[in-house]
Amino acid sequence: MTITVRDARGSRDDREWIRTVYRDYLSELSVAKSGLFPALGEWDARESEFLAGWFSDFRAFPFVILSDRERCGFALVTRSIGGEAGPSHRLSEFFVVRSARRRGVGRAAATLIFQRFAGQWEIVEDDENRSALVFWRRVLAEFTLGRFNETRLGGEVRHTFSAVARAS
Repeated sequence: MTITVRDARGSRDDREWIRTVYRDYLSELSVAKSGLFPALGEWDARESEFLAGWFSDFRAFPFVILSDRERCGFALVTRSIGGEAGPSHRLSEFFVVRSARRRGVGRAAATLIFQRFAGQWEIVEDDENRSALVFWRRVLAEFTLGRFNETRLGGEVRHTFSAVARAS
């Protein structure tokens, strides 16, 4: 199994694929926190506008995750503007379709993304999203050799760590 990540900004098909699976992502996030994310009827009216920001913001890097060349997830990295305090990169969104989970796809994709951008990173999860917490703790422990920080505040868990860019 070969895992790759591809910049989704250059492909209309990739952008459309992200749009179609984004609802699944929101539905999964909504399970633990009813009302935190928009209702699907409300989402329809704003979906195109919201996702368009992913592809027009110069600080945003949307990726499609592929397993053996088949799309199976997406990620959104946002970079801070020079001079801003805090992490230089944030993994703002990350999703792997159910059929590709528990096979190392997410771990491999996250590692590829971290390796692409050197600097300080931040990942924030909802405190009630237990599966995400377990996943990120395991991935970050492996990637950083245990050198990451975890803080909790206001129902969120924040992971911070450093990454060194590696040759692709």
